[in-house]
Amino acid sequence: MKPTAIGRILFWRQGSLWIGLAGEPSGSHAHHAVQITLPFPGCHARLQSPPKEWMTYDAVIVAANHRHAFEARGQHIAQIFLDPQSSAGRVLQSNYQAQGMAALEDETIKPLIAALASAFESRASNEKLIELAELVVATLAGAANKPAASLDARIELALKLIRKRLAGPIALEDIAADVHLSPDRFRHLFMKEMGVGFRPYLLWLRLDFALTTYVAGSNLTEAAHAGGFADSAHFSRTFRKMFGIAPVSVRPE
Repeated sequence: MKPTAIGRILFWRQGSLWIGLAGEPSGSHAHHAVQITLPFPGCHARLQSPPKEWMTYDAVIVAANHRHAFEARGQHIAQIFLDPQSSAGRVLQSNYQAQGMAALEDETIKPLIAALASAFESRASNEKLIELAELVVATLAGAANKPAASLDARIELALKLIRKRLAGPIALEDIAADVHLSPDRFRHLFMKEMGVGFRPYLLWLRLDFALTTYVAGSNLTEAAHAGGFADSAHFSRTFRKMFGIAPVSVRPE
């Protein structure tokens, strides 16, 4: 299988950085993360929001749960995936949700993109690359005008419980009971507050954990079980649905 990306994938508590050489394009997909796409200086990326035409960008942001396709063959790219429930993620999601996808024209991030590119090319430490990625996020969120909306306290508690129990089975009914709501009321409140259903969000968290395990050196089966998937096929199907590519097409350095 031809690679869709060759480079480094780094994780921190509220996001991840995928940085390196882009290969084959992704299919149309949507994921529960704010996506910040930053081509290296002199490079570009093409994105499409069906049924619109493909557009070429020097830098672009895609709101969480917004369907899109991506193509940047032979281009060096930094991709930041940010949890939309983090403090910065809420600000960015609030500002770009209506647009879905928008060019980033803030001049203050250009030197940060150049710094990311230089750090990658000089094989800087993981910590340095993460530091630069978080600085991009902070810069964009700080430039936003709309305040971040606060989550309902019951949903905040639910998210903490979900993350704590991610290694095992998680039922909506159990989480609803723990936050003192009926399953139906919890289901509707979760959708209202998170902008995505309970099951898709849970799959996203499991996928994130499985991918972290895979990048760390585990095989697909081991990564799938670590994330709570039944097998590697289930993990691969979910990965393709979320990112439009197969996990085996991602080649970490």
